[in-house]
Amino acid sequence: MTHPAVSLDFMPAFYHRHLGVTYGKAFYYDPEYRGSVECQQALFLHAHWGRHGVGAAHPHPSPGLFIQPLEIIMRTQGAEWRFPEDATLESWGTPWRGLDPAAIAAIDAQAAARHPVVDELLAQYRVLQKLYGESADLFGIKSGMMNIHAPLTTAQQLYGEELFMLLAEDPAAGGPIFTKVWELYQAIFQRLADALGARLTRVQLGDCAAAMLSPATYEAAVLPWNNRIARQFPRAGYHSCGSSTHLLPAFAKLEHMDLYQLGPGTDLAQAARQLPGTHLQPLIDPVLLRQGDTAQVRQSIAAVIRDCAPAPAVTLCLWSLDRDTPLANVSAVYETTPTPTPAD
Repeated sequence: MTHPAVSLDFMPAFYHRHLGVTYGKAFYYDPEYRGSVECQQALFLHAHWGRHGVGAAHPHPSPGLFIQPLEIIMRTQGAEWRFPEDATLESWGTPWRGLDPAAIAAIDAQAAARHPVVDELLAQYRVLQKLYGESADLFGIKSGMMNIHAPLTTAQQLYGEELFMLLAEDPAAGGPIFTKVWELYQAIFQRLADALGARLTRVQLGDCAAAMLSPATYEAAVLPWNNRIARQFPRAGYHSCGSSTHLLPAFAKLEHMDLYQLGPGTDLAQAARQLPGTHLQPLIDPVLLRQGDTAQVRQSIAAVIRDCAPAPAVTLCLWSLDRDTPLANVSAVYETTPTPTPAD
C-alpha cells in the first residue's frame, strides 16, 4: 500500500493574519529578518500539527533563499518588482509585449545574467555563507535542482495573453520566443551554479499555462520544447496546476519524468494509469480547503488517495492555502491520510 506524504504550503497572507508577520522587501533581502519570520512560521505549524511531523519546536532558519526564477527573468527584462507586506514578491509589466521575433532573438542572455538583480542574489549568497557556511544556497541549486517555469508559462508572462492566439494560429510561431526564454534560464542558472560550485542534474518544469491549451496545440508547440529541455538532464519533474485531464496523453510523452504535480480537477485515476511508475503529487484544491467543511475535505482526500493508489509514491500538496483556510480542514487532511506502521 502506498502511504502518501503531505506537503503543506500556506501563502504569506495566512501567516500575516495569524502571526502578524510582514514580508515586504526585507523578507527577500535581509536573511536575518527572513530567518526570524521562518522560525515564527515553524513554531506555529508545530503548535497545530506537530503530531504529524510538521514544523519544529526548536526551529532553525533556512540557509537558503528562494524566489521564483520566473520573477528573476521578468526583472532582467524590465518588469517592476513590488513587495507587498502580506504576499509574495510580484512582477508588474509585460516586457516583451509587441516585440517581433527579430527583436526577441536580439535579446542578450548573457547581459541578463549580469543584471544587477543577479549581482544582488550573489551578494546575498555571500552573506548566507557567513551565517550558515557550506549550507548556504540559492534556489536549491546545491542539490543539483534547476527549478524553473517552462518556456510556455514564462513566455506568457513576458509576452502576454496574445501568445495563446499566436500559438493557435501557428504553433511554430512560439519557437523564437521559447528559444530566448531557455537561453535566459541557462545563462542565469549557469552563472549562479558556477558561483555556488554546483552542477545541475535535475530540472523541474512548472507549466502553469499548459492547461489552457488544447491537446493539439500543446503537442505541436509545447511538448517538443519541454522534451528538448528534459533531455539535457538525467531526471526531470513536471508541474501543471490547472485541470489537466485532456493533456494526460501528451504528458505521458514527456521524457525523463519521474514526478508529476497535477492540478485540481485532473482525473487522478487516469493519471495513475497513463503515467505509471512516477511519483504523483496531486495539488489539493485550495478552494475546497477554504470553503469546504471537514466532512467534505475528508471525503475528497480519501478519493484522491484511492485514485492515486497505483503510483509508487504519492504526495498530497496542500498548496497556496490562503488567509481564510480553517485550521480544522488542514487537520482533516492529516487525519485522513494513512501513516506507515512498523509492519509496512
